[in-house]
Amino acid sequence: MNKKFIIILIVSIVVCLSIGAIGGLSVKSDNFVWYNSLNKSPLSPPNIAFPIAWSILYLLMAVSVSIIINHNPIDKKSVIVFAVQLILNFFWTFIFFGLKQPLFALIEIIVLDIMIIITISRFKNISKLSSILLVPYLIWCLFASYLTLHVVMFN
Repeated sequence: MNKKFIIILIVSIVVCLSIGAIGGLSVKSDNFVWYNSLNKSPLSPPNIAFPIAWSILYLLMAVSVSIIINHNPIDKKSVIVFAVQLILNFFWTFIFFGLKQPLFALIEIIVLDIMIIITISRFKNISKLSSILLVPYLIWCLFASYLTLHVVMFN
């Protein structure tokens, strides 16, 4: 690994984890009272699983986008697509927990799922490894889509 890649990786990790942390700031303690009162899917993981899973996923996302940014020439459109899905990722937390709007969050996460698929597709044309690193993220978001749909349907 060269020095340029390591700098890109560090910046990417900071950006991705910061997006998650800022999104988490929209979740206040009364949001958990609301969330715990909902009829959730029997497949809902315990609350502690979410920060652990998201930390791992944000790290994988950072490595993935770092590979793309380090590629010469840089594919700016692919980086923009990645940034758009990252912003959508942030807004899901705010919409679901901050605004307590599961239906709107469901619509938003479907758009997010599509953007992740587009990101994976674009990244695959540049680096197969980079696209593979995003697959767990897609799987987790599809699972989150199911969980959100369940909340919409049974509350």
